[in-house]
Amino acid sequence: MMRKVMKVILLAGLAALLWGGAAAGETRPVTMAELEDFGRTVRELAMTRMVLNDPAAEDAESEDGIGLQFDFGVVYADRGEMAESTRVDAFLVMDEQVPAVRGIAIDWEVNRIMEAIPCDNPRMDGTYQRALLYLTGDMETGYAYGLVERDGQRIRAMEYGAADPAGGKRLAMSLQISGDGVDAIRMEGMETRQDAESLSALYEELTALGGEKRYSRVRQSLDGSTLDMFQESDLDFSALSYQTAVPEIFGDNVEDVLIDNDDGTWLRRVDGEGFSAVFTCDERGREAELISYTILSPDLEGPRAVRLGDLFHEDLQRFRNGEGEINEDGTREVLYGREGVAPYGLAEYGNGDEMILRYVTDTLSGRETELLLRYENTVLTEITVHTL
Repeated sequence: MMRKVMKVILLAGLAALLWGGAAAGETRPVTMAELEDFGRTVRELAMTRMVLNDPAAEDAESEDGIGLQFDFGVVYADRGEMAESTRVDAFLVMDEQVPAVRGIAIDWEVNRIMEAIPCDNPRMDGTYQRALLYLTGDMETGYAYGLVERDGQRIRAMEYGAADPAGGKRLAMSLQISGDGVDAIRMEGMETRQDAESLSALYEELTALGGEKRYSRVRQSLDGSTLDMFQESDLDFSALSYQTAVPEIFGDNVEDVLIDNDDGTWLRRVDGEGFSAVFTCDERGREAELISYTILSPDLEGPRAVRLGDLFHEDLQRFRNGEGEINEDGTREVLYGREGVAPYGLAEYGNGDEMILRYVTDTLSGRETELLLRYENTVLTEITVHTL
C-alpha cells in the first residue's frame, strides 16, 4: 500500500506546487505572435496528414465548423478537406507530440505551466468558478490575459489569449485540465473577426474578475514541512463555523431528531441536504453544542477546501507532513507531532484499498477536534469533523 501511495504522490509532480515564484515572474505574457505561430503549425501539420473520419457525416458538423479528425486531434474547417484556401477557425490537439506555446504539451502539470507563463495572482483570488492570472495592455494598444476556469479547487481549464481591437482579432488557447494535467489543447479565433464592442466587453469582464476576492486557491506543496498543521482557524470553513454552529443555522428544511441516550444525556441530530450534524443538548433540545459534522455532498467543502472526490495526494499536500515515522509494516505514519497529543497528524494505509488521514487540533475552549478523511482507491469518500 505504501508503494501505491508513493506512486500517486510522485505522479502528482516532482516539484512543490507553489503558485507563482521567480520562474513565473521572469517570463512574459503569451503574445499574439506566439498564438499565431501555434495556429500555423497545426494547420500545416493537418495539410500533411490523412483525414480519419467522414466529413460528410452528420456527427462531423459542429458550431465551430466541420470537424476533421486527424491522428493528433480535430481541426474545425469550413469544408471537408484541408487545402490552402480552407478556412480554419479552431482546433483541438490531443497528441503529446504536438507542443503548443512555450512547449506546453499534453500531460504537462499545472505547476509546470505556471513556470512557463507568468501569474500576477499566485493565490488565484477570484470566484468559485474563475480567477484572473494576469491582464496586460489596454483597449488602445491591445491586451493579453491569462485566466483559470475551475470548480472550486479543481482547475478545469487555463486560458491564455491576446486581443488586437484595432485589427478586430482575438486568439485564445485553452489548456483543458483533467486531474492536475493537460489532456487537450484548444485554439480558437484564427479566422473570426471580432468587433471592438465585444473585445471591450471582454476587457471589462477580465478587469472585474481581477478585483474578485471571494474565493482563493488553498496552498499546496510536496514539501510538507512548509505547510501549516491543522489548527483551530481551520474549523471555520465554507460550510459552517464548527465551534459556534447551532441547529437553527440550518433552517427548517432539515430532519431534526432528539435522541435519548438513556443515561441522562441527550443528542440532537440534524440531517440536511449534503450534511449530518450531531449536537449535545438537554432533554428539550436546548443548549446545543456541535460535536460532529459529516459532509455527504461533493458540492460542500470542508477545512482547507477538501471535497468528496478529492484524490489522496491532493489533500495530503494541503497539511503539514513528513516529520514523523512510519511503523514497521508501513501501515501507519505520524505526519507531524506525537500521536495522542494535540496537535498531530496521522495517516493509515493498512486496510486493503482504504486509507485514512487524521488531523487533530486543540482549541482555546479546551476541546480537541479531529478532521477525519477516509479514502477508497485513493478517492475521498468521507469527511467528518468531530470533537474527541
